[in-house]
Parts: sequence; C-alpha cells; structure tokens
Amino acid sequence: MKHLIYITLILFIATSCKKETAVVIQAQDYITGDGSAYAGQEYAVAESWTPFQETKSKIVATGLLDANGKASFNLKMNRNRKYVMGVSQPDNICYGGLVQHYLDHEKNNTVVFGYAECGYLDIKSNNVNCEDANDEFRYKYYVSSNPDIYIFKGFLYNGVWDPEDFIKGCQDYSSIYIYNQRPVGNYTVEWEVKRTSGTTTGIDYFTITENDSMSYLIEY
Repeated sequence: MKHLIYITLILFIATSCKKETAVVIQAQDYITGDGSAYAGQEYAVAESWTPFQETKSKIVATGLLDANGKASFNLKMNRNRKYVMGVSQPDNICYGGLVQHYLDHEKNNTVVFGYAECGYLDIKSNNVNCEDANDEFRYKYYVSSNPDIYIFKGFLYNGVWDPEDFIKGCQDYSSIYIYNQRPVGNYTVEWEVKRTSGTTTGIDYFTITENDSMSYLIEY
C-alpha cells in the first residue's frame, strides 16, 4: 500500500508541473491585414531544459497555418522549461515574419506577427537643369506609413542629408535599369538639389505592388 501511495504521489507531482495553455498564431500583412501569403507554412514549438549544464531540446508541437495564415492549438507546458515557437517563411517576404517567439507559461498565447511581401523597384535620376559640375543631388525614399519597414539611406547620415555623399555634376542615369527587391507598399520620395544658384527640394509618391516591377525617374 505504501508503494502505491508513493507512485501516486510521484505521478501527481509530475502532472502538476505541466499546465495546458491555448496558442493562437496569426500572420498579418502590413498593407492588407490578411495572412494569405503564409498559407500552408509550417510552425513548430521547441521545448528546452538544462538538466546538468547541458541544454537539451525537443519539438513538442508542429502544424500548418491555414489559408489565412492562422493556427490554434493547445500545449502542455512544464513550468521549469522554456518553449519557443517559430514559423517557416515564404520566399517572397521582404520584411517581418516570425523567427522565434517565447511562449508564456502563465497565460494563453496569441501571437500576431506582421510581414510585407516583395516587389521590385528601379529608381533613377537625370539632371535636366544642370548648371555646372558642382551640382549636388541627394534623395531618400521610404514606406510612407512606417519608415521602419524600409527607408533608403544611401545619401543620409544619422537621419539627415550627408554633406559628403551626393551625385555630382550633370549626370543622366535615366537609361540605366537596376531593379532591387523592396517591401510592397506606398512610398514617399524626397530629394535635395544644391546648385550655384541655390538649393531646391522636392517630394513625390509611388507604389510598389506584389511581384511587380516599377521604375521611378527623378528629373531635377
């Protein structure tokens, strides 16, 4: 009888160390709000612990996101172990995603992560009002709603125009095509031109769409 009590006690202690929590994953496009780009992507939860100064880990949950990039499941979590979740990323993602996210033992976990898909941009310039070889031209462009998603810093230093970096003289780059992968969205482009006669500035807007290529020319 004593052995039975001990075994029951051990099973009770082992069971009480685990708590079941609900986990919800939702991918969310920064522009449209849906998660369809992540349809069918795999998620996985890894459990890790350190018994004798050597970390061990194992996969304790896997599955696929649905047609709108969502999944929900229940997970039993040991209070003395760590749980990190990751989601595989589609090829055409230029910003965001979910590399890893630590799950909370004490509450249900709703993990919403944003992303932006890719388009292609060719931005070029042409000094159509050139005065002399001392002309200076600088530009920047960024996602209008959130420059943290993407901002071109080629002619910037600590967030302001770099006095040492510019396109000099009577340059025409209108016939050169160089497409770079950029997050989709609405962009703002700003530029500054310094000439002997004075300094002028300009601002305009353009849109990069998913899997599309667009070219933008600044004539100054």
